[in-house]
Amino acid sequence: MRKSMLLIAGLAVAALAACAPSGKPADSNQPGPGNAAPVQPVPVQPAQRIEWKHQAELDKAVRWILDNQKKKGDWGYMEERPYDIYLGSINSLHVWGNASTALCAMGLMMQPPTEEIDGALTRALEYLIEAPDTPRATMDTFYNVWSHAYMVQALCQAMQDARFTEMKPRLKKRAELELRRLLDHQSLDGGWGYYDFSERTYRPSGEISTSFTTAAALVAMRDARTVDLPIRDHNVQIGLDYLERHRIPNGAYYYSSGHMYYPMSDANLPRGSLGRSQSGDNALFTWNRTITPETLQAQLDYFFKDHAFIEIGRGRQFPHEAWYATAPYYYYFGHYYASRNVLGLPREQQPKYGAELARLVALGQYDDGSFWDYPLYGYHKPYGTGYAVIILSNCRKAVQQDAP
Repeated sequence: MRKSMLLIAGLAVAALAACAPSGKPADSNQPGPGNAAPVQPVPVQPAQRIEWKHQAELDKAVRWILDNQKKKGDWGYMEERPYDIYLGSINSLHVWGNASTALCAMGLMMQPPTEEIDGALTRALEYLIEAPDTPRATMDTFYNVWSHAYMVQALCQAMQDARFTEMKPRLKKRAELELRRLLDHQSLDGGWGYYDFSERTYRPSGEISTSFTTAAALVAMRDARTVDLPIRDHNVQIGLDYLERHRIPNGAYYYSSGHMYYPMSDANLPRGSLGRSQSGDNALFTWNRTITPETLQAQLDYFFKDHAFIEIGRGRQFPHEAWYATAPYYYYFGHYYASRNVLGLPREQQPKYGAELARLVALGQYDDGSFWDYPLYGYHKPYGTGYAVIILSNCRKAVQQDAP
């Protein structure tokens, strides 16, 4: 027993001696306080290989656009029906025609060039250059913010396309006009809307500025900045400030300035904001404000999880009659900005999100190849199909690393 105790004591002394400082410098390759282990580079994971399954739907939609272009190069027409959206004035018909033509042209520019597509694009751009001017026609209704925004985007996209180099001076001149018109409609609160029923001020009061209209204007202005069109930072910053004020911490956006006083109304809840949140996120992300790729991913996850609450409104006759006051015309609008947000994700995440978004959108295609979400006189199929072609093209780019 005594020998065992002596043996244990001897081992303890030896262990203490081994742990005592030796006076030698510490091994610089060993981790310790103030001497962290060298960081090993994390290998980049390749993008998940996902098959692109929706080329047939995209080709069919492109075919619809090509087959339904009018002789002058535009799309859409006046078709009277009962209980349509408030018109305001005949100017609104030109607005929807210009906006629909811009969206169809943007979609065609994203396709591999063919003689037929190039010819259709040339006619469409000629139409946009000479299209009816659509300044504010009445004090209470000015849907023309939509034509200004999408014409700026389409014309700026064409200015960067080598196929239309000879048209560039004329494209730029018309883009400058549309940008001026858009800035003329910026409200006193920094946002954009399309109604001003109470105040009817020369510059819209902002009483009904909406977060989603503001987002669309800001995205168009970012495209304008890309091609050096004249735009003041002040207009951009107050627009972004407006959008940030209307973003709720849960990811939703207030419908309009007045809705900030009713934060728990259906339209302001995340499910009611599904069709608008993606546009707000895209505008802020595009201008490098507030939104990060991690935010985009979280918002897209929610968009997919609760997609039924925007799907239920698609194709309805009356605005805001669906669950959570969803309006049908948010549908392809929201999916368009969602597709832009997919392309804002890290490259390795894009195929998964692009495939899911394409799947959801392709389900809504009609037998004739068109897409539409709200029966807007005779402009619903052109604008809906234009949106859908852009969305599917963005999703194709996300899924196929080498897609155009």
